[in-house]
Amino acid sequence: MRIFVLELDNDVVGIAARKQVIEQMIAQLDRPDLVVLPELAICGYAGDMSIWQHADCDGKETASWTMAMADKYQTTIGIGFVDTDGQDYYNAYLLADQNRVWGIVRKCEGESYVFKRGDFGHLIRTPFGLVAVGICYDARRKHLYDTIQHEALSLILFPHGSPADSQKPGVEQLLNDALCQAYLDAFGVPVVYVNSTGQMPAMLGMTGKLMRGAGFKLNGLSRIYSQDGTVIRTKQRESHGLEVAIRPQTRQKEIRFYKNNIQKGNSLFRMLVLNPDIRAGIRFYEKNKAR
Repeated sequence: MRIFVLELDNDVVGIAARKQVIEQMIAQLDRPDLVVLPELAICGYAGDMSIWQHADCDGKETASWTMAMADKYQTTIGIGFVDTDGQDYYNAYLLADQNRVWGIVRKCEGESYVFKRGDFGHLIRTPFGLVAVGICYDARRKHLYDTIQHEALSLILFPHGSPADSQKPGVEQLLNDALCQAYLDAFGVPVVYVNSTGQMPAMLGMTGKLMRGAGFKLNGLSRIYSQDGTVIRTKQRESHGLEVAIRPQTRQKEIRFYKNNIQKGNSLFRMLVLNPDIRAGIRFYEKNKAR
């Protein structure tokens, strides 16, 4: 399978403009079997109420366009979008080819100020096997592992819209490597990490305020982690490719977690800032979603 990741510039505004950029990038790929795009790729990543204007009822418009692109370029595409059922908003990701949408995954621990959270699934069954999808923060949480640990997987996707300190790319890379390598070692299947690039988007809450104050940006650092395969040279620095054999694999080893987190992190920050901010975000979302 010829797998490609595409890093999108989050500073490109508007769905029409972003669709144009995505198609231009796909058109330059050499015989792609699977194109993996970032979290909220079709509309751009944001953590405030402006994201709601891009909500797609049951993902129909996103699905239609993605299937058309898959047909035109004879590939399968994974893409992030804002889903809605008419009552709530969800941070969602779908996989589609020219014939159908193979599945939609919703982010369980979405940005609490603007997305509904819940106990959602992480698996999509495709013609090339069972695919696990962990959208951004979900990839680092034990819920993902608990959901997929007894499955025979062919591929793991980690689509991100993840800001980090642009002055410390080495730290971000080490964290990404540790995350993806843990799943690669455990399941023995390719792990695809894709992130956007660009300025820190608008984000409600204390966590967003702290990240903006620290100069966080979307830094990309996308990579396909695999035990084998051949790197595919691309014409675009925003794209990375790998040709690799895909076959179902059951888990070969355990992954260690620190309570519900794959990385130990700062427990004091979680307790004093992150967790209260999440609770405040849930209250804000429930109060404002119908406006």
